[in-house]
Amino acid sequence: MIVDVRCRLTTPEAGGYYAVAAQRFGGAAANEALADGTIAGFFRELGAAGITTAVSVSGQGPGRKVARWQIPARTTSNDLMAELQRAHWGRFVGVGGIYGGNIIHDALAEVARCAQLGLRVVFVDHARSPGCPPDDRRGGDLVAWAHPAHLERVAEDFPELRIIAEHGCYPYVREAIVVAARRDNVYVSADMYLFHLGTEDWLKAVNADLFGFRDKFLFGTSYPTIPLRPYVEQFFALPWQPDALPLILYGNALRALALS
Repeated sequence: MIVDVRCRLTTPEAGGYYAVAAQRFGGAAANEALADGTIAGFFRELGAAGITTAVSVSGQGPGRKVARWQIPARTTSNDLMAELQRAHWGRFVGVGGIYGGNIIHDALAEVARCAQLGLRVVFVDHARSPGCPPDDRRGGDLVAWAHPAHLERVAEDFPELRIIAEHGCYPYVREAIVVAARRDNVYVSADMYLFHLGTEDWLKAVNADLFGFRDKFLFGTSYPTIPLRPYVEQFFALPWQPDALPLILYGNALRALALS
């Protein structure tokens, strides 16, 4: 069993965001489901890679230009997430997209609506508001916002809130490991950044179970931004301790998402 905690929908309703991202990161050529555009194609590609359950973190947010890239809008509706979760319970966990800039919707009201729809988890994106450039000093340094110290303060204030830090708080790999190990309610998925800087740190923290970190690391791919099956094969080629795999492949995710 494999639960992919960062596995995004490939149907047209998800908009052009992931097609553009896949072109940039190399996933487009190997991504049959993006070309197919059907929910059947989505599950077929997941099944071929051995993924049992997709946690679809598709999101909502306006487009914007970042550095040399024009980033399209995220357009996956929360109603669609709930509909697919009902239709494919056990195979698909819909994640509510919450845009903290209050442009697309009232963020707090939409969180409440997601709960009414039956969604169990939300993804909060606040970095795309028009008029908020990455170097705006009123918002601090953009990369600094990835530092897990921010999550630790939230985890302290809301101990019943389970937090999943995706992208492994890259580039703050070691800090993310320590915060997740310190806090019962913080989990980490390195997803596509597992093979960037810090691969050895993730491996060491899981295999040595540093401060109990083995219980906090989640499998994720960032599909369809990157090719799915090659990522899964590369993941299993790493020297994980065999007794850690049931936890990081599904056990920790079931606990983090309250699905166990």
